[in-house]
Amino acid sequence: MMKAQIRDIITKIHFYLLGFALLNFTLKNTIEISLNYRLTYFITLLIYASGIILFFWNFKPFKKTVIYYSFYFITPLLTLIFWLFGGIFFALLSSIFLYPIYPNELKKENEKIAIYQKYQGFMGMCCPYELTEKKYWFLEKKIMEINLYEAIDFEKASLKSKDGKSELKIKYKDYEFGPEKSVETDTIIKIETK
Repeated sequence: MMKAQIRDIITKIHFYLLGFALLNFTLKNTIEISLNYRLTYFITLLIYASGIILFFWNFKPFKKTVIYYSFYFITPLLTLIFWLFGGIFFALLSSIFLYPIYPNELKKENEKIAIYQKYQGFMGMCCPYELTEKKYWFLEKKIMEINLYEAIDFEKASLKSKDGKSELKIKYKDYEFGPEKSVETDTIIKIETK
């Protein structure tokens, strides 16, 4: 194969994956069914890797498409610089750059349900969790969101599923802000899948 053919194949793969990722994002936000997060993150990494390769490939001789591909080169570079030099300003900028590609963190899962902590950025509110039902081996359907005032200790939590019903047992601290009292209670969140 010649260099031009390899570049054309990588370009096609890049734009097919980009189109697929945009379709997945649209479906996730409209009908709340999407690829599982691991597969989505892997596709995002492939898009970035192919974008960086195509950035260097189109740099000499300079083509106008290098402006588009520079996004894939500059974003990780800026994130690394922000991480190295620290500070609140750089943390805010890096959270803006990372927001589209940062994966939700898997907190707990079983054969039917997966619980993710949603990425909120540097100044995001605490503890939004997204519960998804696993469909087949590569799809997930969003069931509900849980927003709490504190992080759940998933080391002590249990998640059980049986007959289309799931239960998440957690310890939750309920705060009363006036007299500043904190009461820890056992809480069961019932999850019903259809």
